[in-house]
This record gives sequence, C-alpha cells and structure tokens, in this order.
Amino acid sequence: MSEEAPADPLCDRGQRRAVDGPEAGEHVVAPQRRRSVMHGPVTVDVIDERAGRRSAPEGHAPTVVDLDRWGRLAAATAHDEGVRCPAEMGLTFVDEAEIAELAGTWLGSPHPTDVLAFPLEASSRRGNHRTDDGGPPLLIGDVVVCPSVAARQADEAGRPLSDELALLVVHGVLHLLGHDHAGHLEARRMERRTRALLAQHNRA
Repeated sequence: MSEEAPADPLCDRGQRRAVDGPEAGEHVVAPQRRRSVMHGPVTVDVIDERAGRRSAPEGHAPTVVDLDRWGRLAAATAHDEGVRCPAEMGLTFVDEAEIAELAGTWLGSPHPTDVLAFPLEASSRRGNHRTDDGGPPLLIGDVVVCPSVAARQADEAGRPLSDELALLVVHGVLHLLGHDHAGHLEARRMERRTRALLAQHNRA
C-alpha cells in the first residue's frame, strides 16, 4: 500500500481538475458522479473521477464504485478514531493514469498504486483532541483510490473487490489521522486498528 503523500495537492477539492471530455475512440461510461456523505460530525466529499472516460478495457465491464458506501466507511473510520468536531475530508476514485501521475509528483514513483493519502492540515493529526469551538470545519485531507489496481490485488489475494476497496479506504483515512507503518510497531498497531474498523463497519 502507498505511503502517505505530502500535504497540499488536493487541498482545493472543489477546484480539482474536472474530467475532460472523451477523446476519439474512448468509451463513455457515465457522467461524473459526486456524493456528500455524513457520519456524526464528519462529512466526506466522494467523487468518481473515472466517470465519463473509459474505466475498463474494451469488452470488460467497468468497476462500479458505491460512493455512498465508501463515503460512510471513511466518515465512520474518522469518527471512531476520535474526530468529534465538524470535519471534512475527500475520497476520490481515479484511473491508473491519474494515480500514477500523483504518485510521480508526490512520491517520486510514477507508477500506478492502490491508495494515496494527502493530509491537509497538521491539526488533522490532532483532530481527536479538538472540540467544536464554533469555528470552521477541520479539513482532514484527501484519500485517492484506484479501483482498477484494487481489482488486480483482490484477484491476486483471492478476495472480493469490495473487501479490497474497504481496506484501502480505511488505510487511507488512518494515514490522514497520523497512523503510519514505517516501523514494525507502527505497522502492527495500524494493522490491528484496520482490522477492528473493518470488522465494525465493512458491511454491504
């Protein structure tokens, strides 16, 4: 799974690059889709940026992403991790070309990866200690997931794609909230927390 990327690139979620119109020969799947999902005080802006462009090879069905389900999972993860003040985060599903571009820019490795996490504020790491003071919502950050990479990994692991996507969503949100797996103890702690959150919230 991806490392946490530096803060910044997705900070203006509403101003992110819109999906271009289809190029010649591309198969149009559906218009761009966006949802705003809440759980407790946490709002997740969920968008499928693959929509409107070819999201699967010719002759294959595109990967369908349940934006409401994954938005609820992201928000519930943040809430269970202690975010108690009004807070916002982004969850974006992209194709391999876009996630490779992001990985190249922010991680120095221009190859498709499964998930990237972009914390927006240093205070997002302390969100579980902040109370609602009537100020603006805490901007936690953005998680970017590539469903086609997730689909390959699910096939290799012999598990449903939905389980792989759930794992990536939780993993990304935990990175936003300060978890890491750079060291052995941190990795074990993050893995245990991931399993607990999936057991609690990964339901169709």
